[in-house]
Amino acid sequence: MMMQRSYYIRRMLFALVVLGFANSGLAQIGNDKLNVTMELALPSGRANGAYRAYLNGLVNVQPKLQYKFARDWYVAAGPKYSYYIISEFKVPVKMNGGAHTYGAFIEAGWHKWQTERLAIEIGCKGGLAQTAFVTDLTREVGIQRVTAAFIEPTFSLVLASDEAVAYRWIVGYNISGYDFKPYHVGLQTLGGYTEDDLNKPAQALIVGFGMSYYFKNKRSDTFIDTPE
Repeated sequence: MMMQRSYYIRRMLFALVVLGFANSGLAQIGNDKLNVTMELALPSGRANGAYRAYLNGLVNVQPKLQYKFARDWYVAAGPKYSYYIISEFKVPVKMNGGAHTYGAFIEAGWHKWQTERLAIEIGCKGGLAQTAFVTDLTREVGIQRVTAAFIEPTFSLVLASDEAVAYRWIVGYNISGYDFKPYHVGLQTLGGYTEDDLNKPAQALIVGFGMSYYFKNKRSDTFIDTPE
């Protein structure tokens, strides 16, 4: 699973570079006040020992509508979805299933173009999400659901590919407001972990890429040269 995760991260970085340099003729974003961004990333559990061992992150999706209200400052909002699959070779009792997280967030941050093509964005998301742990065991005794607030500081490199489109590489760190316990996935024991191991918020490193569309800018491929 770790090798697969590393492979997908490399592929996402490669895709970002290719997409970013696919059109180098008209690469400056004209009006960057309002954009819609789709973020797609791989989450990886951290901190809480059982959370890190029992669940493997497969996807983290966070589309957002972003508005720059001042020269270099912005606010954004959007929904959140992530999915972790049970690591069947690490749980003490064989099971299948995973954890679905649904929520919404608001974000505030700083975004500045360093050159005509490259920008740096630093933001922090905050919101509320519910995680449903759906496994063979929880289906028998009742699906475990946890609702908690979360924060997620994020760093992005934004590469303009067109007057209206930019691609971005994203690194974030999510901290959820609940402590993951083995009983969330239906286990009746601590699985060899101590209370100290488990009394830590569920956390995740998030690495991925995104695509932004900036409104009120024409795509370069729609330009038609007309004779003077």
